[in-house]
Amino acid sequence: MNLDRTEHEEAPRASSGLDMAIAVVTRLGGGLSALLLLVVLCITTLGVFNRYVLGRPLLGVDEASGFLVVAVVMFGAAEALRRGDHIRIDILFDRAGPRGRWWLELWSQIAILVFTGLLLKAAWHTVTFSRQFEAYSTGYLEVPLWIPQSTMVIGAGLLILAALGALLRHLRERP
Repeated sequence: MNLDRTEHEEAPRASSGLDMAIAVVTRLGGGLSALLLLVVLCITTLGVFNRYVLGRPLLGVDEASGFLVVAVVMFGAAEALRRGDHIRIDILFDRAGPRGRWWLELWSQIAILVFTGLLLKAAWHTVTFSRQFEAYSTGYLEVPLWIPQSTMVIGAGLLILAALGALLRHLRERP
């Protein structure tokens, strides 16, 4: 876990126009993530109520919840990264000096960018494939698959923005 910040410390302050723009975009993603989490809670509660109290289950609740949970994670990941609330293992980081920490953080941000770039490429390929072949979900909802899959593209784009902002901020803080 990231131990650099105390419990009451805020997210990194925006120091440039680009930082502020990234902060606004990732906060919107985080807000949408929180809203979708409430939607998942509501439809799950409604589904449970209908199934066990009314005896008439709502079809497609599980499928919709699954799609929405992916959207929650993808939209919220960038804001978590920007705020430093992501999970990481600090075994090496804690043992390194200031210069070593700087290099480890640089490597970390580059690794996030590479991984997220690959995720974006794979997600884009998946969405275009699903659109080309007009693939639909196999559950009760029968949603065109490119619609829920596009949350991966949007989330990867947000995550790239957050990682790029963190990398640029980090490069300005040379030890």
